[in-house]
Amino acid sequence: MQQPQEQTIVPNEVYNVLKAVSTKLEGLAAYNKYEQDQTNAQLWQQLRQQDVQAVRQLLQQLERFAQAGKLTAR
Repeated sequence: MQQPQEQTIVPNEVYNVLKAVSTKLEGLAAYNKYEQDQTNAQLWQQLRQQDVQAVRQLLQQLERFAQAGKLTAR
């Protein structure tokens, strides 16, 4: 059985990217705290680099949506 899709005022494809950006940014903020643990500092730095790259990709997708006129409320 398929779950109903969440209704938003933007297309679902835009919402999904916005939500992913938000989640990644929250993770980046958490890494600031986790890096205080010097035992795993290198791990958190590596994960931060990966998430920064992911955020950049997601923001590029949002730019493409904007250029295509998909960032308007419906």
